[in-house]
Order: sequence, then structure tokens, then C-alpha cells
Amino acid sequence: MAEQSNKFYSLFFSVFFLFAGFGLFLNSAGVELAQMGVNNTAIGILNAAFFVGATLSAVVAHRVVSGVGHIRGFSVFGALFAISALGHTMTDNLWVWGVLRVLLGFCYYSLLMIVESWLVERSAAVARAKTLALYNVVYYISFTAGIGLLSLKLSSHDIFTMAAIMVMMAMLPVTMTGSKAPEQPPHQRISLPRLFAIAPLALVGSFVAGLLMNGFFTMTSVFLLQQQFNVRQISFYLMIAMALGFVVQLPVARFSDRFGRRTAIGVCSMISAVGAATGIGLMLAGIQAMWVHYVTAVFFGIGLFTLYALSVARANDQIPHEMSTVEVSRSLLFSYGMGSLLAPVILGLTMDQTGRYGFYGYFTVFASILAVFAWRQQAVPEDRRNVYVNMPATAAGPAVADLDPRNDCGVNKPFDEEEAQAYANQIVQEEEIKPEPEPTV
Repeated sequence: MAEQSNKFYSLFFSVFFLFAGFGLFLNSAGVELAQMGVNNTAIGILNAAFFVGATLSAVVAHRVVSGVGHIRGFSVFGALFAISALGHTMTDNLWVWGVLRVLLGFCYYSLLMIVESWLVERSAAVARAKTLALYNVVYYISFTAGIGLLSLKLSSHDIFTMAAIMVMMAMLPVTMTGSKAPEQPPHQRISLPRLFAIAPLALVGSFVAGLLMNGFFTMTSVFLLQQQFNVRQISFYLMIAMALGFVVQLPVARFSDRFGRRTAIGVCSMISAVGAATGIGLMLAGIQAMWVHYVTAVFFGIGLFTLYALSVARANDQIPHEMSTVEVSRSLLFSYGMGSLLAPVILGLTMDQTGRYGFYGYFTVFASILAVFAWRQQAVPEDRRNVYVNMPATAAGPAVADLDPRNDCGVNKPFDEEEAQAYANQIVQEEEIKPEPEPTV
């Protein structure tokens, strides 16, 4: 048993180095391009290329793994990631960099799919919650560690080399494991328009979460560099947001369990919008001190990092508790990915067209749109709500939905769109006919 446990936890070493390499690369890419004099729109497009690769991974990666197996597949994707990272050191041609970014995104999400598949198979149903919680802890620690490496003022060559080294280190526990390779998870399909009819706030929330979260991670460093921050200060800003994002997980979970996901999504969105608007206001007032931006980092950390998990929880609330929601979670992750793909492009254009206020303006607008949309939706009664589970969308592949413990206890039916739609309609009707409480004298 101890041996099996060691093999299981060795996978988290792979995840640690994978997330750390990803955190370093994702947050340093904008800095390198900005220092090269590339405009914001081009930086946004190049960052979006990473998520183009992520989309291709969802379509192609499982075919590669089915053909060569999980261990060989991990080696292939890890080697391609290292080649693509090191390829950046050989040329400054932006077209070549765009192709390399597509390859990096493809390989990173393919590697995630393999590791997560292993975690799903190695986790007994009763241990899914513990496994997912540990997965979250590893994500926040390792991603923050990757960001922390920025403060060392590494050269461009060293950054790409370090990212390649970390991914190659992630290969070691997987390629040397003695455990049996997992089964390839079945591909599930669901119509996004039908999902919108069942749980509109969940779908819109996951999409806007992608716009906000990956806009934050891909373009923050570019914006702060233009505000005369140095790389160490940029690293500190990002680490503030990450630390707050980790700390608020439990309080937001309890708040949403008590007051509902709709309220929690609205409040978190408004916190993000208020933080961004505060940043604009202080800049307009002529206050250029670094603490202005650190304050917005606090607001972003509190408001942004739970939006995707709240969206998934909202979808689970509107689907019968005895029904599997794996298909829905994967669809919401796809919606999040589409937001992630568009985020750097839209934000880059906004920053170019509106100047120094465009960055915070982007967050003010989209966070406010989500808050208004949330308040216009029907609440789900407390007795109908499922449990809240933190789902780390920024570091999640398609297999992470299978780790969701909400699909373990009492779930005995596959997802059925028509039954789910009828259940969601029933909740709305019950809320509409609920009698108003009598006024107290």
C-alpha cells in the first residue's frame, strides 16, 4: 500500500514542475516581447497562439496517446515542449515565435491531460475530494514559485531554458513509474446552446472567467512594464494576487454555500470591477506610486480566482444531484478556454487603442457585465444546491472534471439534456411562485 501511495504522490512532482514551468513562461512571455518593442496587439496575438495550441490539444492529443500510450505520449509532448521553448532562443522572428507558442500550448495541455488521467484512475472514489484539494495546493504553490523566478531577473535565454528544464523534470516521475497506465477517458459531447438554456450563468461565467483570468496572466506584465515597474515588482504584484486567490477559496466557498452561487459570482465580479475602477481613478488623479497597482492586485486576487469554480458549482446546482456532470464540466472548461483564447487579443487591442487606462478598463467592463448578468438570473434555493468544489481552470485539462467528487456520491445516471432542462425549469418555476414573506409589524 505504501508503495502504491508513493507512486500516486510522485505524479504531483510532475504536476509541480509542469505548473512552475508554465507559470514562469506564461508571465515572462509578455515581458520579453515588450522589452523587444513589440506593440500590445501583437503581444496579445502571440499570447493567444498558446491557447490555439490548447484547443488543438483537445482535438488531437487523445489520438496520439491512443496510438503510443500514456508514458510514450508524455515523453513525446515533453520533448516537443522543451524543443519549442529552446527554439525561442534561436530567433527573434515573431512568426516563428507564433508557431512555437502554438506548439507550447498544445504540448502543455496534452501533458496535463495525461497526468490528470493518471490521477483520476489512481484516486478511489472516496478520495477524489482529497486528490483535487491537493491538486489545487500544488497548483498555487508551484505557479507562484514559477512567478517568483521572474524576480531573479533572468535573461531571455535563461527563462526559456529554465522552462524547458522544468518540463523535462516533470517527465521523470511519469516515465519511470511502475504503475499501470490509465485508460483513455471517453470523449463526451454536449451542445453549448443547450447548456446555455440549462445553466446560462454557468456558461457565461466560465467564458468571462477565461477573459479575465488569462487576460490577467498574459498581459499584466506588459502593462506594468509600461508603467515603469521593474521585473521584481511585477513578480511581487502577481504573487500578491496569487496568494490572495489561494486564501479566499474557503471563505468564498462558505459564502456561496450560504447565499448562493449567483450572489457569489455577482459579488466577486463587482470586487474585480471596483478594484480595476479604483486603479483607473487613482491614475487619473495623478497618483503614480506602486502601491496603487498593488491595491488592485488585492482586489483581483479576491475577485477573479473563484469565478470559474463558482460557475461550475452553479451548473451543478441546476442539474439533478443523482446525474453525472462530467460532460457539463468539460463543456464549461471549453467555454473558459474560448475566453482564454480571446482575452490577450482583445486586451492587447484595448491597450493599444485606449492607452494606459485600457488595461484596467478592460477588467472594469467585463467584470461589470458578468455582475449585471448574474443579478438578472434566478437564485437556486438552498435545499437544491450542490456542494462547492474549487476547480483550478487555469491549470486544468479535460480530465480534471473526472476528479470532481460531486460525481462520486449518489450519482447513478449519465447526463441527460432533456431531464436536466426540465429540472432547471422546475427550479425557476418554484422561485417564481414562491409566496412573498409577510411583513413583520
